[in-house]
Amino acid sequence: MHDRLSLSRRKLLSGSAAVSVLSVARGADAQSGRLVYATWGGSWEKAIRDAWFDPFTKQTGIAVVTTGGNTYGKFRAMVESGRVEWDVVEVNPDFQWIGQKENLLEKLDFSVIDRSAIMPGEDLVTDYSVPQVLWSRVLFYNTGAFSAGKHPRDWTEVWDRKAFPGKRAFASKANSGTLEAALLADGVPMDKIYPIDVDRALNSLSRIKDDIVWYDTNAQAEQFMTDGQAVLGLVPDGRALSVIDRKAPVAIEYNQSMMTWSTMVVPRGAPDRDAAMRFLAYALSPQAQAAVAMNYTYGPVVPAAFAKLPPERAKILSGGPQQTGKYLLVSEHWWGENLAAVTDKLNAWRLA
Repeated sequence: MHDRLSLSRRKLLSGSAAVSVLSVARGADAQSGRLVYATWGGSWEKAIRDAWFDPFTKQTGIAVVTTGGNTYGKFRAMVESGRVEWDVVEVNPDFQWIGQKENLLEKLDFSVIDRSAIMPGEDLVTDYSVPQVLWSRVLFYNTGAFSAGKHPRDWTEVWDRKAFPGKRAFASKANSGTLEAALLADGVPMDKIYPIDVDRALNSLSRIKDDIVWYDTNAQAEQFMTDGQAVLGLVPDGRALSVIDRKAPVAIEYNQSMMTWSTMVVPRGAPDRDAAMRFLAYALSPQAQAAVAMNYTYGPVVPAAFAKLPPERAKILSGGPQQTGKYLLVSEHWWGENLAAVTDKLNAWRLA
């Protein structure tokens, strides 16, 4: 899911994918008690089927059918052609604003959906979108290189190559936390990170440029952690937890982590808007959020869900007690407006 979340806005926005031919049977779905949910698929789809879809069907009688290919181009083509096949779609947070700006989204019915249950945070909820789950980018360290208590505790210390020698792993994508980490290392307070001072961030990165190993996919990040190619770095929490589960010499420092989320929206002209609102209300209930947090290593966006989780589970999830007061909530709105320009600038810096 993280790799799909990291698809560049530029790539996703380029061109319109052809609208699929599901619509022959789709027209009757609204009347036959079926809701079509567009997902990233894989193990994530299985997790939400068990945690959300099947219990929702049992409670309401509305069957949930899944489909893939939920790119922005296909979304746009469906809405603009008036042949919408999807009722609910999971998307990157930037689509909250892209979709609204381009008139592609239905307004959500908050008389059905309880927005008061969702955690506070700027831009987490809009009139057209709700958050789905939480995940974070975290500082990892190699426990063979740095023992517990003697590892870097913040990004300023990660930038101290003398005290903490070794390679640092960062994602090559501009909106993957690297620039935020560079500003934190340069002394910028967490509440002053946005709008990002890109030149200051790149100057900060220049101080450790020779010690950076860049990864293009999260699978590469796991490999760097597992084989020790990097002893420090910034990675998605789920990837760090994955290698820790496989007994790799890796641990997580949650201080100055960067929390973000995935988003759910309803396309304008969705065949069963009412069922979509009922589904979103269910998915954002404490019991449904707790269920998905037990099935997958993403944190609930509804704080009351944590009371339904075993303490040992809660403490590894984004938004859990280990992260309270220690995270930066990423400004996905800022990134949605600036990704293309910042990507060009970062790539030019890397080649210089």
